Amino acid sequence: MSVYTDVSAPALAEFLSHYDLGVPKALEGIGAGTENSNFFLQTDSGRYVLTLFERLPAAEIPYYLHVTEWLSQRGIPCPAPVHARDGTILRELCDKPAAIVHCLPGASIVQRCPSDSEVAAAGALLARMHLAGADFAERHPNPAGWFWCQHTARRLSPKLSPAERALLVEELEAQKAWPRDKVPGGVIHADLFPDNVLFQDDAISGVIDFYYAGDDAWLYDLAILANAWCSLTDGSLDKHRAATLWRAYAEIRPIERAEHGLWFPYMRAAALRFWLLRLEARHFPRPGAMTECRDPEEYRRILACRREFC
Repeated sequence: MSVYTDVSAPALAEFLSHYDLGVPKALEGIGAGTENSNFFLQTDSGRYVLTLFERLPAAEIPYYLHVTEWLSQRGIPCPAPVHARDGTILRELCDKPAAIVHCLPGASIVQRCPSDSEVAAAGALLARMHLAGADFAERHPNPAGWFWCQHTARRLSPKLSPAERALLVEELEAQKAWPRDKVPGGVIHADLFPDNVLFQDDAISGVIDFYYAGDDAWLYDLAILANAWCSLTDGSLDKHRAATLWRAYAEIRPIERAEHGLWFPYMRAAALRFWLLRLEARHFPRPGAMTECRDPEEYRRILACRREFC
């Protein structure tokens, strides 16, 4: 979440005139993340999140809003979209596609390692989310999946050091043979970092930022979570936390035979993906009023450590 587009008071008032949310009281930019312009919106009727979509084509955006609406209706605490009076969930603001979603209570984990109970709660919630999304009818390939990794690697190659380029070539060659379409899967969050999970009274109160969601292997989604929640500062895996995560997830969605042997390869694939995402943000930055560029080196270290397992 970032801010690339400023929203004036008149533009906001006109936009809100299509909703039954009352008069706007405050609009506060959210500076974390990378993809969209996000604001906390306070109106007469409550607190919401307003998102202006900076890069996604308008035709693709309804998928993400439909996913969160579907999951929220099935007990997953995620930000359901607010419908305008005419029933639409996507309109235009400042010449960008824009939507309003409900603001969830709680706060994310910031600048500390998650506890065992928080790791277990995240694993259990992810399993529930996968099962809840199993019958979601809309299909949408993972927007940052294997083909994206290959394309982005080619785009980044001239910008990288010889050592980075060599690592990238090795990884693409090693990972191209790993199975991706013959394992259990469906809707995945694909970005379930600690800052996208809200806690209140020691329980998960919200899961946010579904704008990387798509169809992919469920175990790959769990691997993304493991790298984000169970890595030490040197990139190595905290095996105790990873085992806690695995048990909590598998108690709700047991791991199937087809997934056996893919746990560490998928963690390695997830590490590559986020290393590429951060390298892309660094080498091809976009200007904005409030932006955050996360360190690619963190995920290069994680990738190097996961290479030791497989």
